[in-house]
Formats: sequence, structure tokens, C-alpha cells
Amino acid sequence: MSAPAVVLASADAELIRLVAAAFEEEAVPLQILAESISARAAAVRSPLGIGLAVDGAEIVVALSTGTDGAYLKGPVGDARLIGRAAARLAARRPLGEFAA
Repeated sequence: MSAPAVVLASADAELIRLVAAAFEEEAVPLQILAESISARAAAVRSPLGIGLAVDGAEIVVALSTGTDGAYLKGPVGDARLIGRAAARLAARRPLGEFAA
């Protein structure tokens, strides 16, 4: 049985690599969906209620509950930083240097 995971909706190999590295560093499970869905839709599929997806030039973190908008977002170039913040959110740790 696998652990509950945050869901990343992307087919971009480099983005997946960067976000997965951040999740690995934080020891938080990440599930990849190679689908073009919103971060909110990814969050609904996550047992932890947290999802990530690309929206234009931004990577977006959304929650399955609360508002429909982004919980966190930033440029795709900051995928590792955004990934780390999402992983820390899932682990209930302080977000650290994230300041977007």
C-alpha cells in the first residue's frame, strides 16, 4: 500500500524532475499525473488535498478545500522552490524561504 501523496499534474520531464527532487528532500510522497488539469483538480485527486499544475508560465499549488484560487504560485523557473514549499505544506512544516 502506498502512502498518501501530493499530486503533480504535468507531462514536462524537467518540471517533474525539479518538483520530485524537492519532495524527495522533504521525504513527502509525490504522485505524477500526465494530464492537463488544474492544480485544484489535482488537489481533489490527492489524499492529502494538495495539488500542483502548470498554468501558463506559472506553477500553481492549490488545496482541495477553501477558495478556488491558488494557495501558492510562482514562475515555472522556480519549480523546485515551489515544490519544496508544497512538500513542506503537506508535511506541516514552516515554508522556510518561500516568499512568492
